[in-house]
Amino acid sequence: MIFFFNKIKTLFEILIQNKILNRPDFSEKKIFLQGKLYENNILKKKKISNFSEVEFSAFSQFGEDGIISWLTNQIPNIKKVFLEIGTEDYWESNTRFLLKSNKWKGYIIEASESDVNKIKKQSLYWKHDISAINEFVEKGNINLIIKNNLKMNDIGFLSLDIDGNDYWILKELEIEADLVVCEYNPIFGDKFELTIPYEKNFDRSKKHFSKLFFGCSIRALISLMDKKKYCFLGTNTQGMNAFFVNRKKLEHFNEKIENKKIFPPLSREGRDENGKLNFNSLYENLKFIENLEVYDIKEKNNKKISEFKNIYSEEWKNSFL
Repeated sequence: MIFFFNKIKTLFEILIQNKILNRPDFSEKKIFLQGKLYENNILKKKKISNFSEVEFSAFSQFGEDGIISWLTNQIPNIKKVFLEIGTEDYWESNTRFLLKSNKWKGYIIEASESDVNKIKKQSLYWKHDISAINEFVEKGNINLIIKNNLKMNDIGFLSLDIDGNDYWILKELEIEADLVVCEYNPIFGDKFELTIPYEKNFDRSKKHFSKLFFGCSIRALISLMDKKKYCFLGTNTQGMNAFFVNRKKLEHFNEKIENKKIFPPLSREGRDENGKLNFNSLYENLKFIENLEVYDIKEKNNKKISEFKNIYSEEWKNSFL
């Protein structure tokens, strides 16, 4: 009877976590300790060929936890303060492992009020020095939000992933960071500097049923960050997050990364008109959004995607086959 009762109790707790708290079904302590083991191994690497050698995921979506850990440990006396813009409920994020592993101070900006409330209910919120800010960021308010909440102009690490006006928000950002990771949209290819035209209230899910029209291309991101005096270090192997270092800190990476590689995208997250995953490659899904307009940064005008020829390099096209 006791055994049966304990089983029922366990199932009830899982139901509460998954359905009511929308919490992933995992032991955070176990995942964190496994992450620490991986971290200890990757931190022994003084030189790498590319980021594939240091990737691991504890709380990040893909291998960002390992990359971020390795990068932040290359800069002596880095300021242990981060800002992550776009986190949902923070269970899956680019900075959760950084917060727990190295006791950084953190700021989160998230548009969803319900997600911010979920963050504040987590034990992590009182165990660590972290502030969750409920704001929908756009060009006109991003720097004011930062000024009102961070009270500082420089931080150690910045993560931006809002699935929308990422390029335009990053362009306006006045805060300075040692390291930056930003998501880009690989469906826009690796040959042109493209971004979605700015829409103040952009919503990825409402813009197009495929949910593939958002953000900017990798070339647009690299070019913008170069203008902001940041150097490209490479992407994750999933081919969707790019990493940069402030030129003031570039000396700490001299000859440490052999190949600053842009990995071809692997994700197949396109949706059909019913909202279901279609499991097509980005190359196959491109036809669904080819009549939408993107902003050509070099030419400074809007064009339909179909007007661009061969937006993918041969390496990328071969990866889709």
